[in-house]
Amino acid sequence: MPSKPWTGGEVPTPGPVTAPVVMEAATLAELATAVWRLGNKIESTAGLPAGVHRHLQAVLDALSEVGVTTRSYEGTAFDPGLRLRVLAYQPMPGLDHDEVVETVRPAVYLRDAPIALGEVIVGVPQEDEPGQAGGKEGEQG
Repeated sequence: MPSKPWTGGEVPTPGPVTAPVVMEAATLAELATAVWRLGNKIESTAGLPAGVHRHLQAVLDALSEVGVTTRSYEGTAFDPGLRLRVLAYQPMPGLDHDEVVETVRPAVYLRDAPIALGEVIVGVPQEDEPGQAGGKEGEQG
């Protein structure tokens, strides 16, 4: 049976096709972590075209629209009650309290619910060398 010929007027356009997508939380966390790492590389690389930054932002926006966020912890005072996986404690000069000095993997959240714990390195105050007193002697002026 022949179809009717088009007689002019507006051509109806179908609406966007939407369907729920099932994805394992671990896979979603890996995707978010990869984008986070890419963002860190892009931020630390000088001279990249602006388009690279725009494309990265588009991916971050798309993740955010579906409720996926990441969190880094550098500079955060460390509290054992934080939901983090500590990979190492590292003595560091100049610290007077425990502090996250590096985020190895970000925490990943889906609609504010954690789906992956962050992995961090915690800096701890460096103890004085044996035989040295407090390190403040001789600093009087």
